[in-house]
Amino acid sequence: MREADEGLTEDVGQFNATYVTIAGVERRVPLARLPDVVPQLGRPVRSFPSYRGQRSFPGWYWSATLGRRIGFESWVERDQLVALDFDPAVVGIVSQSF
Repeated sequence: MREADEGLTEDVGQFNATYVTIAGVERRVPLARLPDVVPQLGRPVRSFPSYRGQRSFPGWYWSATLGRRIGFESWVERDQLVALDFDPAVVGIVSQSF
């Protein structure tokens, strides 16, 4: 890590992230710990509607990392999911988490 990045890491500790588990329980953790709780995150905040004449491209991507489907709403989101799924450092992916 470069010296410039170290200051950013320290600042992250000042923030908290609030999330809702699959069971519907609201939890708050330091932002730096958020990657540790990704498996506990609930379902997407909203649905992925599909209708005739739609300008976006919603769908589902099968993630080998997670062993389940993840929703997306555009080609850009799908491409990001594919890239994350091929990265060995990635241990969890959440769709529409915020």
